[in-house]
Amino acid sequence: MPITPPMPQSRLSLVKGFAGIFMSLLLMLGIVGSMHYYTYYTTERSNREASESLNVDLARRMIVSDISSVASDLMFLARHVEQQGLLQAPRHVLEQRVALEFSVFAEEKRLFDQIRYLDRAGREVVRVNYNGGQLRTVPRDELQNKADRYYIQDVMSQSRGGLYLSPLDLNIEDGKIEYPLKPMIRFATPVFDDAGVKQGAIMLNYFGDRLIGNFTQAAANIADHVVLVNEQGYWLKSLNRKDEWGFMFGSDKTFATEQPRAWDIIQRSESGQFQTSAGLFTFHTVSPLSVARQTSQPGSPAVQGNPPGHWKIIAQVSSRELSATLPFFIQQHLALYLGMLGLIIISALFLAHSQYHHRRTDAQREYEQRFRHTLENIELVAVALDRQGLITFCNDYFLRLTDWKRKDVIGKAWIETFIPDEFKADMLGIIDRMRHPEQFPPRYEGRVLARDGSLLLIAWNNTLSYNPAGAVIGVTGIGEDITEQRRSEEELRKLNRAVEQSPSVVMITNRQGLIDYVNPKFTEVSGYTREEVVGRNPRILKSGETSKAEYKNLWATVYRGEEWRGEFHNRRKSGELYWESATISAIRNPEGEITHFLAVKEDITEHKRLEAEVEERNRELSKNQALAAMGRMASMIAHDLRNPLSSVKMTLQILGKQNGDQALAETDELRQISLEQIRYMEEILSDMLTYSKPDALNPEWITIDRVIDMAIGLSQRKIEEFDVQVSTQYHPGLPTLYGDATKLRQVFSNLITNAAQSTDGIHRPRVAIDVMVELGLSGTCIRVDICDNGNGIDPEERERLFEPFFTTRTKGTGLGLAIVKRILDQHRAAIELLPNEPQGTRVSVVLPISPNSIQQDEEQSAENSPA
Repeated sequence: MPITPPMPQSRLSLVKGFAGIFMSLLLMLGIVGSMHYYTYYTTERSNREASESLNVDLARRMIVSDISSVASDLMFLARHVEQQGLLQAPRHVLEQRVALEFSVFAEEKRLFDQIRYLDRAGREVVRVNYNGGQLRTVPRDELQNKADRYYIQDVMSQSRGGLYLSPLDLNIEDGKIEYPLKPMIRFATPVFDDAGVKQGAIMLNYFGDRLIGNFTQAAANIADHVVLVNEQGYWLKSLNRKDEWGFMFGSDKTFATEQPRAWDIIQRSESGQFQTSAGLFTFHTVSPLSVARQTSQPGSPAVQGNPPGHWKIIAQVSSRELSATLPFFIQQHLALYLGMLGLIIISALFLAHSQYHHRRTDAQREYEQRFRHTLENIELVAVALDRQGLITFCNDYFLRLTDWKRKDVIGKAWIETFIPDEFKADMLGIIDRMRHPEQFPPRYEGRVLARDGSLLLIAWNNTLSYNPAGAVIGVTGIGEDITEQRRSEEELRKLNRAVEQSPSVVMITNRQGLIDYVNPKFTEVSGYTREEVVGRNPRILKSGETSKAEYKNLWATVYRGEEWRGEFHNRRKSGELYWESATISAIRNPEGEITHFLAVKEDITEHKRLEAEVEERNRELSKNQALAAMGRMASMIAHDLRNPLSSVKMTLQILGKQNGDQALAETDELRQISLEQIRYMEEILSDMLTYSKPDALNPEWITIDRVIDMAIGLSQRKIEEFDVQVSTQYHPGLPTLYGDATKLRQVFSNLITNAAQSTDGIHRPRVAIDVMVELGLSGTCIRVDICDNGNGIDPEERERLFEPFFTTRTKGTGLGLAIVKRILDQHRAAIELLPNEPQGTRVSVVLPISPNSIQQDEEQSAENSPA
């Protein structure tokens, strides 16, 4: 249909039309801008509140961690002094030994200004100073009487396990505040002698600067607006150093006087977030005494509310900062809205001008509608990042593609959220190049991590964003998901390589049965080159031993679209006969029509020859193994159970014939013999059942020291029987590990029992157990060394000790170490038998603490188990 030009109109109508269209579009732009700003403001405000709460909680956790650590150190030191029996030693011995223990502890920890032991009257008995890293034990003539200090009575009133915690204040020496200022908290607990009599107390002066420093570090993200105040509202850590420790200098200025309305709300609650005219306040309460006592007395209920001596962590965002979102919004989107304004002007001019060309406008409008519809249906990824690599925008298609929610993405680091570890360094380099726009890549392909852990390949087209000053403020990437495209290409490449390198013969023919393709393996097996067979019929390989009926059945099967499997007895180019196992199937085009046939064949000539021989040998081997296993089992049972059963039988016969007092005296001895033999038979049967029917693991998070202590208890009878001295050493910092506590107790009980038995005939037999943390290539592990001074192991027998039914003792099944090895294999642990210097054996067990290996084994076991 031809386009006719519009009727002429006056320029005034053109101006009126432009003004009407421009004002309408401008109103729409205002509405869209308002909605856009509201969404932006809501998102920024929500992110800010969440960030404030998170950072305040991080600061609280750091304070709780520091106080718990110091309380734990104090209780450990007190129990150590009590258990060493130092409190009932002579005065000079007590001073010497306690000073040594305190010096070692202070040097190791480097956390405490002073460590003191005071007697019941409050007099210092031992004091070790750690002033600026200079360790010094204070001489007796410099020790002080602290009986008049405010904390002595509170400390001495505590019962066993009780703990005293002083306020956080500045250290005072000789009645004056010490300079430079030295914030200090005193932790103290009473100590008791073996008779349970309170002998005094141990006190730690903990550097408050360390606690405040850790608090500042934990709250680094809000360091410019977070403070720490005590229960009276005095600043312990302030934005203005002059306001700190006002209660020590008689100042009336407090947080409570500066922010009375906010302080009233903060005092009534343990934690929360609220807004006043002064800004947004986020706060949390820390009770040092409650935290310390929970550490010293596990299981005690936490104190709720605002207990005495509490501190308040307060973060304040000013109202001015909260309202600063509008300038940021304008700064970030000014270019966009100016562009939209320009588009409105152009659109208004275009629409006004369309009044002059009505028919042309209709055609253009129809074209534009089709074009807009096409654009709306094109699915492309759109993501915007700022200079720091934080996500400022992403479209719905990207969210659907990665299965994330917008609130979980906006404001997050692009590298940490969406980039796999192996590509993070490259992406960091690309983001850094935003500082040099001429070096920034306009196009690149990169991997993106979806929420479920899958990887997407995106082809990006990048455009840098600039502020009015011309500085780069971010980048916008428009990308296309090419994961499937690249995967298909890679699959085709892999398929081509697989076919070319396949150990099987691959042949493709057309519908007429003429060869289109053969792989190199075909040439290797048949002797024909590809050029010799392409375009020819596969009948050139026939040996004449396959009947026509079989070939007819083959073609009938594949023409029906079904798969044919069978064997051919073919002839090579050299004339030599060979066997082939073949699978032939149809290849269809997208319309479902058969276009080609695929044959995958394997040379089974050697298999045919060996098949009968292998099958016969396997039957004989299986029969011989069964007979051998039955023979070993029968021999073991006959040898190990005959003597105990004879002893029990004889004992019972004797008991039946004896009378009188002498019979009663001997009865107990004979009964003990019988019970001992029965226990031995029970151990044999238990080992046999354990080895023949291993139980599945029941893993949980456990502590290794408790497992070993219980294993020692289980082995106590053997330890006492051989009069063995057992010592244990648990190195500090032992982590928990993921394993089956019952099975690990069985492992260490067997190893400790074996170690005790190996010391038979040794003067002063000893077994030492050493437990430590070991860092290896596979991660953090726990190493347990069990060392004895026994007779050692013959090197020729060492490799066989883990074999079932192998034993070097006259009694035993030979299954103990085989069971140990099986359990450790289930835990992915390692065991090694080594000589112990100067004599004996050292058994080393290395246990991984990570649950991954055990969980993988359990999942694999579940997958392999029959349905």
